[in-house]
Amino acid sequence: MYPKFSLIATLKGQPATFAMIFMQLPTDEFSGIISIAFFGFIILMSCYSQRITMWQWLKQIESGLIELKKMHLESRLTAVDTFKEFGRTEDEVVAELDRWLDFFTIMPVDLDPAGILKRLDHLLDNRRDRFQEFVSELAPEANTSQVQSLENTLEVTQVLYLIYRIVKHFYILGKKTGSQLIIMQVHMQMPELLKLAKAYFDAIGAFAEGKPIGDGIGPLVVTKFAREMGATPDDYVHEIAREVGYYPIEFEDRQVFALRATGPGGTVGKPGFAVKNLVESNKGKIAHIITVDAALKLEGEELGRISEGTGAAIGDPGPEKHAIEQAATENGIGIEAIVIKEDEAAAIGVIPKQIIDSVPEVIERIKTAIRKRTNPGDKIILAGIGNTIGIGL
Repeated sequence: MYPKFSLIATLKGQPATFAMIFMQLPTDEFSGIISIAFFGFIILMSCYSQRITMWQWLKQIESGLIELKKMHLESRLTAVDTFKEFGRTEDEVVAELDRWLDFFTIMPVDLDPAGILKRLDHLLDNRRDRFQEFVSELAPEANTSQVQSLENTLEVTQVLYLIYRIVKHFYILGKKTGSQLIIMQVHMQMPELLKLAKAYFDAIGAFAEGKPIGDGIGPLVVTKFAREMGATPDDYVHEIAREVGYYPIEFEDRQVFALRATGPGGTVGKPGFAVKNLVESNKGKIAHIITVDAALKLEGEELGRISEGTGAAIGDPGPEKHAIEQAATENGIGIEAIVIKEDEAAAIGVIPKQIIDSVPEVIERIKTAIRKRTNPGDKIILAGIGNTIGIGL
């Protein structure tokens, strides 16, 4: 009797599962070879699957790294072409720009948190002064607005270079040490890093050419609102804080300080301290503060969606928001926020039509907030937060 059937015969009375197993045993030499090859493959994969997976991850990271390097080099070239139009030779611009790409800011020590925001604000002011000094030297023929826009061009180039350097560092470190944990983390974050880098890369043209960006929706709304109330550029009060002023306007027997960065250069200014200065100069008379800004949308949310909330809508490292909150708290002032949802590409790229189309509804919500939460005779601060590049008075 053939061995397989003799084995089955011995299983009489045993569970059917065993019989089924033996029915699957090979009946010829070819099937036996296939089975041996299959089990050999399983053993091989058990021993080398991690190495194969790491090799795949490294190749994918390497591919992303090549793309990041390409974006960095092209952004650098765009920055050089932009700067050399303002009085310096290409060789001078290249030498100075490459030196400046490594510029860094050391955050203040937080082991003793007392006064950390004041120290941080001081460091940020020093950083901005250094940027303006460098850009003014590298572009001596640029005016104030152009210097501000060139600062933004330089910052975008710096960000792309920083992303490239960090990814390259962990790629080399993971490859050198063979650390699966390092390689896995870089591989997992690579799609998001490429998305962020692509957003900045696409935005450099807007900064170089001085076009409005999505982050400027706050100043744009404030300017449109002021125009509806009859304000003109000549009515604008300059420099109540660094690079920030306001339109003094009237709305339904209320006095509104429509505050925004000066522009049309690429600047956010210091709107938090501008709000604080207005509160202090109108002691006890400010009834309400409304902030308008762009906010990062969630995946699946509609671009240009408008949301309302409580608090200061301003995306600074801390000092500006603290200044608004402190002024509102000490004087018992209501504070609310209206935000327009955007993704990274819209926020730092040329302002999309969907964002512009949201302006009329934002203005209507501002009017509704003023009517519902203030009284005739009150004074209100309306602060449009954002980068004013390409948005004139």
